[in-house]
Amino acid sequence: MTHLLGQLKRWRFTEQLIRLAWGGSRWVAVVGLVLAMACATDWLADRYLGSETWRKFLKATWVFAPGPAPTAEERWFTDHLRLDHGFRAPPAAIIDDTPKWLRVGMTGGQLLLAFGLIYVLLVRPWRSTPPVDELASHAEKAIPQFGHRLVTAVQLNRPTARTQGMSKVLIAEVTREAGELAARHNLLKLVDYSRLLFAGLVVIPVLLGWFVYAWAKPELTTVLLKRQMLLKVEIPRTIHLQNVSQEIWPTGAEVEVRYKVTGTYDTSTTGRLRVEPDGQPEESYDLVYEKDVEEGGAYFVTKLPASSLDFSFTARLDNGRTRESGRIRFEAPPQLTSDSDAITAEQWLPKFLGTLPGGAPFIRKNDGWSRGEVNDALPMSQIVVEAKFNKPLKKARLIPIVRDGIREKDYPDSPASFHAPIQISDDRKTAVWLFPTTGTMIGYRLELLDDRGFVNSVPIRRNVRMLEDRTPVVTFMPESTRHPDPEDYDGRPEAKVAHEWGDRLPLAEGGRVMVIYHARSEQGIGRANVAYRVIPKGVAPDAYSKELQDIQHPRQDPEGKLFTRLTLKPVTADLNTVGAYVPDLGLFEKSWFKLSKLDRFRVNIEYYSFPSPSPSTEPGGMEAGGRYMFEIDGLIKKIPQPDGTFTNAKLEVGDTVELFVEVFDKNPTPGRAPGYTKEARRKIVVTGEDAGQAIKMRDEQNKRLQDKLRDLAADQANVFKQTVAPTPPMEPKK
Repeated sequence: MTHLLGQLKRWRFTEQLIRLAWGGSRWVAVVGLVLAMACATDWLADRYLGSETWRKFLKATWVFAPGPAPTAEERWFTDHLRLDHGFRAPPAAIIDDTPKWLRVGMTGGQLLLAFGLIYVLLVRPWRSTPPVDELASHAEKAIPQFGHRLVTAVQLNRPTARTQGMSKVLIAEVTREAGELAARHNLLKLVDYSRLLFAGLVVIPVLLGWFVYAWAKPELTTVLLKRQMLLKVEIPRTIHLQNVSQEIWPTGAEVEVRYKVTGTYDTSTTGRLRVEPDGQPEESYDLVYEKDVEEGGAYFVTKLPASSLDFSFTARLDNGRTRESGRIRFEAPPQLTSDSDAITAEQWLPKFLGTLPGGAPFIRKNDGWSRGEVNDALPMSQIVVEAKFNKPLKKARLIPIVRDGIREKDYPDSPASFHAPIQISDDRKTAVWLFPTTGTMIGYRLELLDDRGFVNSVPIRRNVRMLEDRTPVVTFMPESTRHPDPEDYDGRPEAKVAHEWGDRLPLAEGGRVMVIYHARSEQGIGRANVAYRVIPKGVAPDAYSKELQDIQHPRQDPEGKLFTRLTLKPVTADLNTVGAYVPDLGLFEKSWFKLSKLDRFRVNIEYYSFPSPSPSTEPGGMEAGGRYMFEIDGLIKKIPQPDGTFTNAKLEVGDTVELFVEVFDKNPTPGRAPGYTKEARRKIVVTGEDAGQAIKMRDEQNKRLQDKLRDLAADQANVFKQTVAPTPPMEPKK
């Protein structure tokens, strides 16, 4: 009986092993195929999910289609947050690698499948192996000699068998016969081994495929298997991209995105750069070869159009791609602030015009000073420019610009320190420059450089208009005998006509020429002369040499060959004592105080420099004037002789006295040209009787003019006078 049960148990165990081999081969085949499919999916996703073709396909679907463009209000709100509060929207998700959810899902699915197949293909077949009784029944069917002895012997010899009422001798006989029959037959021959062949046919192709692939690409096989175990490893590639782009660019600049490419690449290959501006749809550009790198590899670059929106970007070149997206941020370049007084320019007047009590120069702010413009700048003055900037600066230079013929150039070319500011604020956002003016200056510009190396993209240029270098303007005032004191009877405004002579006041022998003048210059009035000459009566012009004939004006006679110069002496006065200066008379209000009419014509205010109307802001001496009674008594005239010499003679009736007023400004530059009265004042010497007769005739003519003016005034008053009709008397009431 022991031998019989041993054969049956070995048969059952063999059946279990066969079932285990068959189930295990199918389990290995299924799990291996699923693992291969997962690895292939991982590799394909890593290779193609970030491609432009795949992304276009996704966008074409309803689920992944891009949303509508932002409205104007949304764009304004986004820009407001970005510019004023530094808010940056998170970039859209960029899929250039197998998504984590896909990897986790594939690994989890494989684990569930593997454990499920263990139960289905291994555990359940093991547990469903036929028991010994069923195997004995199969043996009886396969070997008819057993009859029913084998199953009966196995069942009746169990300890739990119910043998009450049965003959023990009969049970022993049946058991003996079954044992003898089992000894003559090998029950293991009844096992079906064909399933082992099927198991091999199922598992060997899968294992062979894995073996061949692992032998051909061991590194990739190892990486793919590790990735299925959710380890953080990258799929090996033959091309590697390293982002070496500048991270921050000035707003509105053209951006260059640059990658360093190493590995096995072809310079003729064109990659793709994907750009995702904040809040805008993505765009794609070509990534092309630029140049080789000395230490190995090459640069591939993409030049993007000017922009001001921050953006993220990734790149792909053949099988190489970036693992992390790059980021380009824009920052405003150095520029003036938006304040109305972001740049101002003041002119420090030259010292020859005088200084303030403390020695500081006078400051002039003309039209446009709050915009940095300078108008009517004086030579030898200085310009102070103060500018405010939108960010701290590393370097700031001011370059004066001068006219060079029909072109312009920077001035001066050196030294460089000339362009540096004289003062910079602690926050480096305000700078002050001081530079001198030149006669050919036309403007200046600012060159800015911040800590990032950005320069001002918008030129900062302002104009400087130099004042035209003119000689002082000198004017003869009309001759007048009016009293300078307006309180005097002859000084009233209505007495002006009676005392105005223009330039017709006669010049008697031994008399005086009345010279009243006024001069003005933006460069101040420094000194004045009376330049005069005597033209003898009856001397033809050709009696003089050709050199002297050409002299018709004092400016043509700097050596004084014909014209004699008389320097006018400066006059200082206490206006509280002498009264205000009367420009059209060249006198102070009290100049004739208690003087006789004869003495009045001896009063001279030769040269009076006008004080400043505002001493704290404007220099004095910009205007000057005076009154000089030029005495002709004692003047000598030069009469030419045939031998070319001159003889001196006294002035006589019929000679002409010609004079100009010559005025110099305060500019100390040597060789400065003076200014002159526009025309000469010429007086012909007459006798005293003729002078008196002329005065008498002028008084009579003036009296007739005054009478006529009074009659006209009366006629005009009558025209506008209203005639009122007399009111009739009212009748008495009854």
